[in-house]
Amino acid sequence: MARIALLGATGQIGRSILLALLTTTSHEVVQLVQPASEKAKAVNTTAEQRKRLHTMPVDLLTASVDELAFILTGVSVVISALNGRVLQAQSKIQNAAAQAGVRRFYPSEYGKHHIYFGEDGYGYLHPIWSMKAQANEQVMHHPAIVSGEMTFTLIGCGEFYNQDREIHILGRSDAKIDFTHIDDLAAFLVQTIEHPEVSENRELNFVSDQISYDEIATLLERYTGKEVEKDVMPVEVLHRAWKDSTAIPDEVAGGSAFPADFWILVKGMQGLGRFWRPPEQVHNHLFPDVKVTTFERYFQRRFGQDEN
Repeated sequence: MARIALLGATGQIGRSILLALLTTTSHEVVQLVQPASEKAKAVNTTAEQRKRLHTMPVDLLTASVDELAFILTGVSVVISALNGRVLQAQSKIQNAAAQAGVRRFYPSEYGKHHIYFGEDGYGYLHPIWSMKAQANEQVMHHPAIVSGEMTFTLIGCGEFYNQDREIHILGRSDAKIDFTHIDDLAAFLVQTIEHPEVSENRELNFVSDQISYDEIATLLERYTGKEVEKDVMPVEVLHRAWKDSTAIPDEVAGGSAFPADFWILVKGMQGLGRFWRPPEQVHNHLFPDVKVTTFERYFQRRFGQDEN
């Protein structure tokens, strides 16, 4: 049994990781949460699981390395599911982890970065992807990683799809896209912990389904019996929005937890046929016990037609 520290446990990804750790392993879990956070109390746990779950309120942005190292004493694995402004604290947390003797560090990746090539022929990186890329580089270049005292595992994936929201299509609706179910990702991550020799110092990618919006619409019609009307916009919307954020259509602005310009960029990469990885860069095969939730399986469950 290991002692695992989880950062960002109150977020959507972190919550799934927390539940996977508690329900499929016997590991002890320490969740570091912001002092004012109330969401940490909302996780449904059994009495046995509550004995293994420890909640540590700490402001990651203001806490010192020594304070964090004290909290991480006895921890063998640190999993970061941080996002937004607090991601800036990840480097400091890794310093503390090294001081505390943590053996494995998981940076907060869980996505796919893209360079946008504008009509001027130059490449551009959105600030959100830039921040993630810089944070990842700091983790993998950390002195403790270089010396071998600490190892890392970085996990990428497709777009998370098990979220209720309107779907707007930008560009080609027949383009293949990598999608990942959040609970599948959590199960994959747990397996990388259970088999550290397979995941040591590796960048791994996990995908639940590779499918187009046309195929998704066909499946949705099959399982709901209703006609699906696709909202398809030309890819030129992406180019206009990159130059001027006020050009983002009203119906999509605010349709995601991410900024509208980032959302438009993600959808544009999908519609341009760039949001997928070749088979050799997908590592589902390393842990065949992780069952993937394809869109068809998801709709079967969602609409009560799952025979298993």
